[in-house]
This record gives sequence, structure tokens and C-alpha cells, in this order.
Amino acid sequence: MLLKDICNSITETKHNKNNLIFLNTSDILEGKILHANYTNIADMPGQAKKLIKNGDILFSEIRPHNKRYAIVNVDNPDDYIVSTKLMVLRCKNNVNNKYLYYYLTSPKIINHLQEVAESRSGTFPQITFDEVKALEINLPSIERQQHIVDIISFALKYL
Repeated sequence: MLLKDICNSITETKHNKNNLIFLNTSDILEGKILHANYTNIADMPGQAKKLIKNGDILFSEIRPHNKRYAIVNVDNPDDYIVSTKLMVLRCKNNVNNKYLYYYLTSPKIINHLQEVAESRSGTFPQITFDEVKALEINLPSIERQQHIVDIISFALKYL
């Protein structure tokens, strides 16, 4: 299947709060969100636009090999807003978000996306959802996806 068939790129921006936690590409690294500091909306940069939910995959558009990605798993996801330079990927039904996350963060896919980023003209290597949505993935049953996730998660504990 193509990724465009199993996930969406989220660009939701409506909120009604004066203070939120802003995440830029430098605020996530190899599966970890690095802070939870509130900032007044008026003091945030212009790229603070995208809202997130638990289970979303954050994936930097800039330099994929820098490993700026994470799955959202926070106490109050409604208190977060992320940079437009982070893709917010939300899985559709029958797709395990960790299965997709492990696929996207595999060395093979990271290297491929880095090559794509470097082939584009611009000031720095960058990808867009257009490149991600064109990726092909084998999508077994949801039960099999969970089994694969369990094996990878177990193995990662010991690396």
C-alpha cells in the first residue's frame, strides 16, 4: 500500500488557549519529546501552527537523518502546538501507529528520505508529505502489525 492510503498529514490549527507548549524540530529526538514548557501564544514564532493528538507521529521535514521524530504520548495533547516544519501523521483505521512509526524510522526509509531531501533545491535538505505519502509499505492485518510492533519494541529495549 501507499502511505497516502493509510495515514493523513494533519494541519489543524484552531485553538482557544493563550499558553501552549510549542515544539519545533529541535524539541524532538529519536522518539522523545524533549520539553513541556508553556509559552504565551503571542511570543511564539509564526510556524507554531499545528495541533496534535496522542498517537500522532511527528516527523521533521528537515534533514531526515537527524532523527527528529516521535510518537505523541503526553498527558495533555491539547496543550501542544507544533512547527509547520514537523509533519503530523495520523493513522487511519486498521493501522497501528507504532508499526508505521517503526517503518518510517527504519534506517532504509530514513536513508531514502535523506537522499530525496538532498536532491531537492533549497537552502537545506527537506522533504514534504508528497514524498512520504508515495512510500510503499506492506500492511498485514492489525493483529500481525501488533505482533511485529511487540517484537521490535522488545528488541529495542536491549539495544
